[in-house]
Parts: sequence; C-alpha cells; structure tokens
Amino acid sequence: MRRIDSKNKGTESRRRDIIMAALACFSQKNVSETRMEDIRGMSGASIGSIYHHFKSRSKLAAAVYIEGIRDYQDGVLAVIEKNPDARGGVIAIVSFHLTWARDHPDWGRFLFQRRHAAFMDKTEAEFAALNRRFFDGVSTWVMRHMKSGRFRKTSPGVFISLLLGPCQEYTRLFFFENAVTDIDVAISEIGEAVWRSLKGGVESKTN
Repeated sequence: MRRIDSKNKGTESRRRDIIMAALACFSQKNVSETRMEDIRGMSGASIGSIYHHFKSRSKLAAAVYIEGIRDYQDGVLAVIEKNPDARGGVIAIVSFHLTWARDHPDWGRFLFQRRHAAFMDKTEAEFAALNRRFFDGVSTWVMRHMKSGRFRKTSPGVFISLLLGPCQEYTRLFFFENAVTDIDVAISEIGEAVWRSLKGGVESKTN
C-alpha cells in the first residue's frame, strides 16, 4: 500500500493519516505483530507525533475501530438527510452500506473481527455515545414514516434487523470472499427485498 504523506498537515488530518496507516498495517500484519515503526513508515509521521496522538498501540487500534464506526454511521445519517422519503431512504441506505463495504474492505474486516478485542475494553462509553447518536438519528426518520403508514409498525430492534441484517450478512460474505453475487446486483436485489419487508400500507411518495 502506498505510503501516506502527512507532512505539513493539520492536527486532525495528521491524526486521520496515522489511523489509516495503522489500519493498513493491521490488515497486513495483525495488531499484535505491528510495530509503531511500521506505522511511522506507512504514515510519514514521526514517532513523537504518533505517540502524541495515541499513547500505545492498543489505543491506536481502538481509535481505528471507533473511527471506522464513525465514518460508517456519519455516512448513513447523511444518506437519510439527502433521502428523507421512506422507500428512497431504504434503498439509499442499502446502497451506501454495500458501497462502503466495497470501498473500505480492510476497515470492514477490522470492524467485523475486532469488536470484542481486548483493546476495545476502555472504549465502551465512546462506542455507546456513537451508537446513541446514530440510532437517535435513524429513529427520528423511522418514526416519522411509521406514523404516516409508509413503514409498517415494528419494534426498533426488529426494524434495524430487517434494514441492516441482510446488508451485514452480504458484507460478511463479501469481506471473506464468499459472495458470489456482484455487489451492484446485490444492492438492487437486497434494497428491494428490504423495502418489501418494511413498507406499510401507505405508498411512499416516490412510488
């Protein structure tokens, strides 16, 4: 993977470069086998800069995980904002989820595999806060369409399972090279199937 040039960058940009370099290294060598020197070489940042942002390799690994979750969740919330309609929003979320998986396979595998890793132990509060923000944003959109009849009434847990469960199962297959359906075909087929499982008796405005 190409070395990241982080010279002359602002603090947040440099932090992001270090995180992405760490992700590349963890994908190649695993977390336990990666040295800070490997991340320094990949990121272009100095060892001092890396330790300024992250006090240990485990804290950096946790930051890689949290940043991946934030990147994904921000994308879903942006999709809902741009596609407020019920059917359009469902199709757009499915498309975003699978496209994100295609564009970020290393991150996707890391999120699937490392949720319960030891380095995640001290991130529970931050992880919970991210999830609250995410589910609050999604719930506002969902409840509006449930009240209008465009989504059928289900419990929050069932709704999110119907919405994201098929996407997660496909991406699990995709990440570990067991998916036989092209991702663009999957977007179309899963999107329509998810919409059929969620739609209520009132037709979406775009139908």
